[in-house]
Amino acid sequence: MLRIKQFCLSILLMLAPVLALACSGIPYALFHYQPWGQGTKYVVEEDYDYGINFKDIEIREVKFSQLRHVPDRIVNEYNDRGKMSNDFVHVAAFSSLIKNDFWQFYWLTDGQHILWAGKIVQNPPGKPPVDAATFRAYGRFAADKDSLYFDGERTDDNHGEKRVDIDSLQQVGGNIKLSDSGDVLKDRRNLYFQGRWLASAQGYSILGVKSWEQRNILFSPTSCDTTSNPGPWDTILRTATQVFVNGVAIDADPNSFHVVRWVAGVQLLYRDKAGVKRYYFGKDCLNTFNVQRDKVTWMTREASRRGDDCRIATIPNVDPEYFHPIHYNWTVAQYKDLLYQVKYVSPVDRVLTITRLPDPQVQLKAGANLVGKQIYFIGDEGVQIIDPIGPLVWFKNPDGSFSDVFAHDDRYLYFFGDTLVDSGQRRNVTRTLDTAHIDKSGYYLVTEEGKYEVINNAFTSR
Repeated sequence: MLRIKQFCLSILLMLAPVLALACSGIPYALFHYQPWGQGTKYVVEEDYDYGINFKDIEIREVKFSQLRHVPDRIVNEYNDRGKMSNDFVHVAAFSSLIKNDFWQFYWLTDGQHILWAGKIVQNPPGKPPVDAATFRAYGRFAADKDSLYFDGERTDDNHGEKRVDIDSLQQVGGNIKLSDSGDVLKDRRNLYFQGRWLASAQGYSILGVKSWEQRNILFSPTSCDTTSNPGPWDTILRTATQVFVNGVAIDADPNSFHVVRWVAGVQLLYRDKAGVKRYYFGKDCLNTFNVQRDKVTWMTREASRRGDDCRIATIPNVDPEYFHPIHYNWTVAQYKDLLYQVKYVSPVDRVLTITRLPDPQVQLKAGANLVGKQIYFIGDEGVQIIDPIGPLVWFKNPDGSFSDVFAHDDRYLYFFGDTLVDSGQRRNVTRTLDTAHIDKSGYYLVTEEGKYEVINNAFTSR
């Protein structure tokens, strides 16, 4: 009965992701394609406290009316050709180790191009072009006649010993759910890991799958049952000649390999015929900025449910001693007189922008900062630079102290709370500034037009 319930839940998440996510109360973001002139546009349909915002991605080469789902053995073709399914990401709300739980981006085609997460899939120079006519998918994995793909990018050749047989492909490692593909895939000849050919499947077996969260082994070769895995996880497998940890071959003899100690996501202590050996692995995929002893890195792409598949780049010419992340979500940082911001340009890809501050002595903090004659507000939406009309004055709370949320200048009301909802604005207009005040409860700014709630700037009209 439990397996049937899990199966039905997976189907529900696939067929009604919007409903499932909206009812969860957990942050998520939805994206979809829509007509745009003679082409197609990819937009953020809804961002429910997730924090993904980017300019609409305009795809001039693709007519929306010709878009359809790529044949996909995981997703199946249950979708209407006239309606593209929503892409979405869903926060792992109860995990201290990963940000993203569900992550679904559909492969689409117009017969000539392949789309993934709002962008046309293009292969690197010197590689065969994407062939839409032979393109088939298996969840996040896909293949055409020349190439293998994973998460919208070419990952390997599809020739010779590496050639995949999509019809016999199956999930054999990681989190096996219909709404996603596991990290290890197997066809009748080969093993694949995150889109890369791994090895011949001869002598293959899964030696263990261990969750970072529960710190116990979820799969055992001595058991016929596989426990549902919340992710992230490690996967150890063997072939006739090698042992792999999360898709990486380690120095081990498969026939004498034995786990001594396994700290999921960190290290593996094992024994084989040559003795005891230690293997370290994993990386920080939680923090946008990572200040280390000799360098500072930033995350160009966040990790999926897999947990350690984020992408990291080093920031050049930075002394870690003077680099300070500002906001708790670490998407904004200050280095001397430079302001670093990480911004989304698609649901998965981000860019690093650098702005020189007009005052090199200022030390920025989360919230409102007065820098010269401007206000730098640092919150969930990143950095907002505001030009006030006249001096900024904070409203007083009922106890006589100054509010750190509501303020005004000579023309506008300002809300400097952390989160905006219900189309809330940082700057609002009122007909009479003189009568605006914080009520006795301390939760509302009362104006002639209505009330602004201190929690999230929700506005209630009179």
